[in-house]
This record gives sequence, C-alpha cells and structure tokens, in this order.
Amino acid sequence: MIKKLFFFLLGVLTLMGVAAGSLWAWLPSDKDIRGCMVTKMYQVELCPGSKNYVPLKQIAPILQKTIILTEDSNFYNHKGFDWDAIEKNAKEGWETGVFKRGGSTITQQLAKNMFLNKDRTFIRKGLEAIITDRIEHTLTKKEILERYLNVVEFGKDIYGVKAAAKYYFKKSPAELTVVESAFLAMVLPNPVKYSQSYYRKELTPFARKRMGRIVDDLFQYHRISQEEYDIASAQVAYFFQPEPPPEEMTSGEEIPIPGRTGKPGVPGAA
Repeated sequence: MIKKLFFFLLGVLTLMGVAAGSLWAWLPSDKDIRGCMVTKMYQVELCPGSKNYVPLKQIAPILQKTIILTEDSNFYNHKGFDWDAIEKNAKEGWETGVFKRGGSTITQQLAKNMFLNKDRTFIRKGLEAIITDRIEHTLTKKEILERYLNVVEFGKDIYGVKAAAKYYFKKSPAELTVVESAFLAMVLPNPVKYSQSYYRKELTPFARKRMGRIVDDLFQYHRISQEEYDIASAQVAYFFQPEPPPEEMTSGEEIPIPGRTGKPGVPGAA
C-alpha cells in the first residue's frame, strides 16, 4: 500500500514538474517582449521601428499625460502593480460587498494585450502577473507607455494612437490637443460603446461629463495651464459640433457646459 502511494505521489510530482516546465518555456522571453509580434488579444502588429509604429517622442505629451492620469496615475512610481489601489479596492469591496473590476495598471494592460486573451480565469490572472513583472524588468517606463499607446483599443477595429488620431481627428498623434486627448482617454474603458459620440457627432451626456472631469483633473493636477484649461473647457461644449467665433473661445468668460457645475477640485464639480 505504501509502495503504491509512493509511486502515485511520485507520478503526480512528475506531472506537476512537466507542467511547470512547459509553462515556464511558454512565458515570453526578453527577446519576445522587445521584438516584433502580432498581439494575442486583438492580433495587432507591434513592431518598434516599423512604419505603423509611433515612437513616444512623436506622440503629443498632453496625450501621454492624460492617459497616465486617467488609466494609471501612479505609473512612474510602481513596479507593475499599484498595491495602494489594490488595497483600497479590496477594503471598499469588503465593506460594501461589491468588488470592482478593472484597476489594472498600464503594464498589466500591455501584458494582456500582447500575450493573453480575454479569459477571466485565475490561471490567466496568474500568467498576467508573471508577464507584467517580466515586462517591468525588461522595458523602461517610457518603452512600456510607448508600446501600450501603439496597441490599445480606441474603438471598433481602431488600435493604437496613430490609427485613432487619424480616424477621429484626421491628424497625427503629435498634433493632438487637450480636448482630443480627453476624448481618447474617455473611450478607453469601453472603446466600442463610448466611441458612439463620434458617430452621432454629438457627445452623449456621459461622454460630456467624463471629458469635462478629465479636463478638470488635468488642470487640478497641474498638467495644463489656466489658458489651456479655459480653451479645453469651452471646446468640450462644442466637441464634434461647429465651434463659436474665436473671440468667444478665448474671451476668458466661463462658457456653461451641459452636465457640469462647479470648479475643478470643488465638491459638486461633475
């Protein structure tokens, strides 16, 4: 009996070792992370140096700031995992009984886009964690942000900032404005659904409110100047619609924006 149990345990350990070895061999290497590939999630070509790839220096700094602020405000300070946010979400979930989805860092989102699928299993989450750590140890923060902006989904069949800037605004990523950056950041949580404002040629109430909040936050956290804030706030009111005369846009007078009240950072601001 003991002999049979010994060989059974030995067989289980052998199978576990083979599985672990196969998994380790499957995980992306430094070369895989740095090289050219077709992403697993959406089959997007990701090849630094190719004609469709946009270097970070050719992407408007305001877009970079906006995406980091809305998607992963602690991006430059963590090592792939925002433990403060994880702890906060866990605490709120325990107190309310509702655990929020999402909250992934930019590095985690890149790991999913490059090497994983849409499954929500514990195995996939474990793989995501390992790949996230590998990416953080292989690429610089700027390289991570650059790759992320080249593969992230901005709408149905619209992947990467180059395609998004051209599709929505007929311009290059380097030419994006504050309010255009706010729109692209607004669509990220649900690109197919939230991009409907573009096809309607009018912002939905949610989109208008969310873009207004993003512009407010950019000003509150000193990513834009007072002048940039005034212009962007006014442009939100007319986004995808004919703009008023230039003198009205630059008069310095506050233009009422439907769905927004108050000032940035003041309770009651939308």
